[in-house]
Amino acid sequence: MAIDKEKLMIGGLRRLLNGTARMTRRGAGRIGYYLLSHPRRLEEDPAIEVFLEDADQATLRLNDMDIHTYHWPGDGPSVLLLHGWESSTARWFALFEPLREAGYNIYALDAPAHGKSGGKKFNVFVYCEILDAYFKKIGFAQDYWIGHSGGGMAAIYYCSRPEHSFEPKRIVSMAVPGEIENFIDKFCELVGANDRVKYGIEHRLNRKLEHRFADIRFTEFVKEVTVPGLIIHDEEDDVAPFSGAQKMHKNWRGSKLVSTRGCGHSLTGDLVPAMVVEYLKQFD
Repeated sequence: MAIDKEKLMIGGLRRLLNGTARMTRRGAGRIGYYLLSHPRRLEEDPAIEVFLEDADQATLRLNDMDIHTYHWPGDGPSVLLLHGWESSTARWFALFEPLREAGYNIYALDAPAHGKSGGKKFNVFVYCEILDAYFKKIGFAQDYWIGHSGGGMAAIYYCSRPEHSFEPKRIVSMAVPGEIENFIDKFCELVGANDRVKYGIEHRLNRKLEHRFADIRFTEFVKEVTVPGLIIHDEEDDVAPFSGAQKMHKNWRGSKLVSTRGCGHSLTGDLVPAMVVEYLKQFD
């Protein structure tokens, strides 16, 4: 009988987290927070990473961290691709060709602790610090920022903060949770962690970052974003509820909301790349 290693791992995590939580919620929270802030690196998939070989690649030293960057030169406006948690630049394989055919000048980077970049810790605040250092290093910000999930969180949070001096002309937000608690809830559901574990994770978050779950709401951050944007969200997204996207649209001046069905949190298929290119072409 074949052994499902993923199920064994999840079962082990569930027993570890819930067992620890029976004795100490904060102890379980330390474990859960560590798992969330130290993402697993994906195994390379040559079948979908061929397009990366065509890029001009460089590793930049940013904030004492090696960040791997990509550039596919084009004659059109510049685009920056920002992937999410436990992902990498390779996730953009479906969007890349439509963007290149449309002539865009494409940039991307692997987030801290992801892909070919260095570092072990990851959160939206670290992502934003790296983005700011990246823009300062290259001397400009790309015209359009396209962010999926955690990458979209970083784009929105970055543009909501007055201390950041760079901004794009447009943002494309893909499958971004309305609030960080959505993401924590999905993690707890996935590993079967109980409410005592969730409490512990929030306590650890507050200790490490001085934020509660309620403080990290992208539905609120968008109120401070002056850059127009496109929100693409699947109605059946099981990580980031669609209601969050609706509230973001309501609170984000100059935003447009487009829904899909059956594309999931990853927004797979040919429909979404077509939506993105159609939206951006309006402003070229």
